[in-house]
Amino acid sequence: MTRDVLVLRFGLLLPQKAGSNCLLSNSDNMEVTYTMNNEGHSAGAAATVFDDCYFMACDFPLTRFEHCNREANKVAHELARLGKNLVTRDWFEEPMGNIVPFPIDDVTIVSN
Repeated sequence: MTRDVLVLRFGLLLPQKAGSNCLLSNSDNMEVTYTMNNEGHSAGAAATVFDDCYFMACDFPLTRFEHCNREANKVAHELARLGKNLVTRDWFEEPMGNIVPFPIDDVTIVSN
């Protein structure tokens, strides 16, 4: 669970850096989605990270957190899987080469 909320926190940093004014977060973790839709209140070990995520999300004028099955969220699932084994680094300007195939495959599936 803690890993999922850390992934969410990292995911909130990217649109924040880009200056986005709208945030739509899809997660296959129902607890993350439920907690964020309930003002980030959590009593678990990840409570402080949830609080941080909630206040980061409040910076966006429009924010929505939705549950999405893993099969429908393949790109995010693969990125999270890669993140388990990589040192976190900022790849906002230039994506890491090993993540590029995931969104390309996703677009190819949609367009076919």
